[in-house]
Amino acid sequence: MMSRLWLFLCIASLLACPVAADEKPRYNLVRLQAQESEPVSNDTMHVTLIASGERRDAAELASQVNADMAWALDLAKRHADVKVSTGNYRTWQVRQDNKMKGWQARQDLVLESRDTRTLSQLTGLLQEKLQVDSMRFSVSAETRTAVENRLIELALQSFKVRAGIIGDKLMASGYRIVDLNIGTFTQQPPVVYRARGAVAAMESDMAVATEGGESDIQVTVSGTIELIMP
Repeated sequence: MMSRLWLFLCIASLLACPVAADEKPRYNLVRLQAQESEPVSNDTMHVTLIASGERRDAAELASQVNADMAWALDLAKRHADVKVSTGNYRTWQVRQDNKMKGWQARQDLVLESRDTRTLSQLTGLLQEKLQVDSMRFSVSAETRTAVENRLIELALQSFKVRAGIIGDKLMASGYRIVDLNIGTFTQQPPVVYRARGAVAAMESDMAVATEGGESDIQVTVSGTIELIMP
């Protein structure tokens, strides 16, 4: 019994020893970061339109909304450079004085294209039967990746320069990187267009006036260095 207890205590003491016990303690640690950013023109346009209606009969309402959406899809799919997808479809009761008055329904049509001129014209045409719910602009994935890669190189160089300045001022003979983190962030512009009801309907034969603006792409390099002191 005593031998088993002794063996158990030995195993427990070994498990209690940290794995990192062989690592040398680190001194003269300095945390720092460098950031680079670049404004980039938004090259992708996103538009959400809705097919909606209100009827007393739910079946008639569904038929109307489905017909309007089918018409819109047929028109949108004629443009190969426009990505087309349907979104949420909702139907709900309309009540007044605690009595059912009828039904309302809506379905979303989501469009995306890097050809903003074509999508602006298409959006104007679609307002014959649909309403614009929202519009926004963004940087395409290809453009964003290219800019981020360029900024990462610049941010790493800035990090290296700052680490060198710190080392020189503290009279270190050099430094080693302990850890390094790279983060990216894109500041999108605000929504620039909302549906304008009757005014939008009257202008359905015109291209929607748009201004894509710019997004700010940022890259941050942060980390810890250990100064090598003489």
